Amino acid sequence: MQTRKWTISFVILAATGWAALARAKVVEDTSGSLRNLRSIADALDSADRHPVHVLYVHGIDQVGAGDSGKLRNSICTELKLCDVTDWKSAGIEFADKGEFSSDVEPPTLAYLGSPVWNSPEEWHAAAPFVVHWVIHLKGHSAVLVMDEINWWPLVLALKCRRVIAAEAHLSGPDQHLLQVCSEQSVQDPGGSGRFYPWIPADQAAKLAKIRPRGVLVNRELKAGLVDWGLSDVLMAVGPLGGILRDGVRQLMAKSAAFDPHAAEADSSGNGGIGKYDWKSQLSRDNALDQEFIGVTHSLGSYLLFNTLNPEFDSVAGQNLSASEAARKTAEENAMRYIFERTSLVYFFANQLEMLEITNLESAPDSSTTAMTSRGLSPTPFVPTSPAANFRTLVNRWKDYQTSFQGVLHPSDDASREKVQVVAWSDPSDVITYRVPKIGDVEVVNLYVKNATRWFGIFESPTKAHGDYAKNVDVLRVMFGETKIQGSAH
Repeated sequence: MQTRKWTISFVILAATGWAALARAKVVEDTSGSLRNLRSIADALDSADRHPVHVLYVHGIDQVGAGDSGKLRNSICTELKLCDVTDWKSAGIEFADKGEFSSDVEPPTLAYLGSPVWNSPEEWHAAAPFVVHWVIHLKGHSAVLVMDEINWWPLVLALKCRRVIAAEAHLSGPDQHLLQVCSEQSVQDPGGSGRFYPWIPADQAAKLAKIRPRGVLVNRELKAGLVDWGLSDVLMAVGPLGGILRDGVRQLMAKSAAFDPHAAEADSSGNGGIGKYDWKSQLSRDNALDQEFIGVTHSLGSYLLFNTLNPEFDSVAGQNLSASEAARKTAEENAMRYIFERTSLVYFFANQLEMLEITNLESAPDSSTTAMTSRGLSPTPFVPTSPAANFRTLVNRWKDYQTSFQGVLHPSDDASREKVQVVAWSDPSDVITYRVPKIGDVEVVNLYVKNATRWFGIFESPTKAHGDYAKNVDVLRVMFGETKIQGSAH
């Protein structure tokens, strides 16, 4: 009996010990890398009190709007910088130009011969949108804007009809996802989002009654991680990627034109979208009128920088109309405006190293000489012209921002902000990867634990991947509330 008591006590203490480690200190990939990091708080404490925008781009596995809610709420509840009710909903805007214009025919993409979208009504329901939130945090002078970029509507038609419906006949139906795919609702910034019955309700009811063939755990893992999650990655790097890029670009341009001061002055209580003239500021180049900080989750980092891919004056050999060419030029200028004023980007998990496998770049010419010296044949000519790889896009950001800082501080190099990428990873997150140096941009990799680890065997995969924005150790670094002088191993 005594032995049993000691065993029980040991298990309890061990479990308590492992639980305590769930919120261990931040671990630096490179010792001392935290010392010189800027923070969101630094931007909010600018002398001229210019507005600070957080461009929040969600990642895979998204169901409805509101993913930034974790970050917004945690800023209040974990850091005590506000009350959750202090966040003011300041309006919502949909991508509405070019292929997203009202009543246009949907893109002619097909899946195994079947159109992805069958009507303008379906295509309208797939439009991405941005939700604006505004707040003044305690102890900080400038207004903080959270621009929540929602791209998930663009992928619902394919996921619901071609993956979730078919999966019901194989491993078994996922009741929650069948409900998501078969309901219709009006978009509400404080709600779950604009949905459309991609699977008719009567069909969904029949699918829900199918007896599962797969075992429970494997079935749940496949439905959530693969069917609803990793399918997003495949679509983002395929033919749908260009549409995603254009949608996100439009939403970012709307964020650049969002005026938080006008929204705050709106007395209706329903939020109001004021228009800011960023174009006039682009020509001035001598004042930091607004500042942007990227906060991206998993696939969101790829989609954020993918907006820096240049647009062209022709598509598939057809010249664009003058109005469409002017729109694309304006959006490219908006991207330049935003990235000139962006010096800090946070990655919450990422799939960069995996995604870049789909977008290989040509090696330097010297590689041909090296191959010949080893008796190998020269490399063949690459017949495709893929979108710019991530290294090129990040270097483009650095060039924009460095040039702008040079104009802001022509004779004071020490005052020029340097671009920073901070990549957060929970080592138990099954879909995050360490981010290497990207071109000329240094990356700071930081490791945390997002949930309780049980005996070094298990940590909730959902929390490991999804709870970076709820982790107080992450938040303290992002808002400059802690200064760690060395590694915490």
